[in-house]
Amino acid sequence: MIDLFSVKLNNEYDFIRAEMPQENGTWLCSETSAQYTKGYSYEVTEGEAKRIETREDFLIKNAIYSTIESVCAYLNNSFYIKNPNYNGSIFCDCFPYSLDYFNYVFSGGSLTFNGDKISPIANVTTGDLIHVVGGRNRFFSYVTVVDGETITVDNASLVSCTEKAYIFVSGLPQSVEKIISQMISYDVFNRGVPDDLKSENIGSYSYTKADYLIGSMAYPSEIVSGLEGFKKVRFL
Repeated sequence: MIDLFSVKLNNEYDFIRAEMPQENGTWLCSETSAQYTKGYSYEVTEGEAKRIETREDFLIKNAIYSTIESVCAYLNNSFYIKNPNYNGSIFCDCFPYSLDYFNYVFSGGSLTFNGDKISPIANVTTGDLIHVVGGRNRFFSYVTVVDGETITVDNASLVSCTEKAYIFVSGLPQSVEKIISQMISYDVFNRGVPDDLKSENIGSYSYTKADYLIGSMAYPSEIVSGLEGFKKVRFL
């Protein structure tokens, strides 16, 4: 799962642990307790912990799903979980909406989107990363609660309505999750003047190119080059 903790693991802290350290320094909490929250960072001084990086936490939370979407678009690969019961043939798995081939969640009628809830839904579990493909609703989100045929998601971009929509379960490989976490960390903690860009002048013409341009953002190759093995052929 890509969350505050997985992203902030790429930043530097004096302590990364579940309990508050007794020594002074910066602390990234690794487990939620009654007093402290996993993924929050604190400045510990003389036995007291004061939360820090609240602005960065806000930026991280708002970047998770947009970065997942940008990476999947870059790779032409949404990592949909395939239907183990599908026995037919398919030319290749490059077509993202082959509905029999993928283990999608679908209502024969319509799905109701209300606040942070979607129903009726079956065959998903808490923690699944889903991709909603509808008319008004098109987004990635983690499932936080499953209550019968109603699920709760944590993506605030949900549009309350009733519409026909497909919901796919996306099985991002751990290596891709790690790279996405590193990208978000780079955006929040390290991106400043875009010195990762390379510029060149040819006569009166000049251009700038990035090591890797994913979405509208440039990333150094040491972070994102590992994505290349997951690219799928794009048919025009």
